[in-house]
Amino acid sequence: MVSINKTNYSIIIPHKNIPELLRRCLTSIPKREDVQIIVIDDNSDPSIINFSNFPGIGEPRTEVYLTKEGKGAGYARNIGLQKAKGKWIVFADADDYFNDCFNNVMDQYSEFDSDVIYFQSNSVDSDSLQPVRSRGEVYNRWLEEACKKDIITEEIRYHINPPWAKFFSREFISANSIFFDEVMTGNDVLFSTKTGHLANKITIDLNEIYCATVRSGSLDTQFSYKSAKSRFDIAISQYKYLQSAGIKKYSNNVWFYIDQIRLSDQSNLMSIAINQAFRELGLIDFIYGFMKLLYYKIIYKLR
Repeated sequence: MVSINKTNYSIIIPHKNIPELLRRCLTSIPKREDVQIIVIDDNSDPSIINFSNFPGIGEPRTEVYLTKEGKGAGYARNIGLQKAKGKWIVFADADDYFNDCFNNVMDQYSEFDSDVIYFQSNSVDSDSLQPVRSRGEVYNRWLEEACKKDIITEEIRYHINPPWAKFFSREFISANSIFFDEVMTGNDVLFSTKTGHLANKITIDLNEIYCATVRSGSLDTQFSYKSAKSRFDIAISQYKYLQSAGIKKYSNNVWFYIDQIRLSDQSNLMSIAINQAFRELGLIDFIYGFMKLLYYKIIYKLR
């Protein structure tokens, strides 16, 4: 039952230069009186976007903010957090969309008490809409295993980085002053690490409410030095945050991002990242991370 005159859900969608896909995402959101839709455009190119006919403008319960700073999805999501009014905060990427079960799930949890609710997801090719291997495949497996064991595992708390396919209590987010890093890539890592770490009440629901599409040109498929270095810097920040909490063993392996720099268009800068990692991690964790990377490469026969 939809609560009248109450905002139960604030759905935050950062956008840049993909208006047709944004329209698809908006269309997938159920038309409900208790939903606030917040679209934040990240300085899209006027030669691509017709701002006079921008998706969402003038539509019920939809707010569109056109930013000119060009600071990325993390900045856009932070604006969304500032504007959100709902009991629950939900994130979507503009090139993804919600599945049909989303409406029933929203009915189910409108009055529910939890800090974070984790859901499953599926994936399709963005152009053909044909099913492909889910971007959330490993996350789905962790959630299923946690339900079988009736425990919240460390993988769920510390390693499900994307903010999508989750409901966040706005009260919980606000009370802990949790925001996104305003960086090129990896803006969601510390946000998800902090929410997982600080949450006292975590709920798991195996409904696939979210479709994370696969398309060329998205940030997940880019492999430049700037992208790799951004992920490396975030991995260092995550390590330091978890180290301060006494649980550094749950941090991502910094060496995986050093390896991405090695494979990038500026591999000559890898030595700088190695020196920084050594300073931040110390000798033991530095060597341990390298050995884990080496083991992974041997097992999966990677270069």
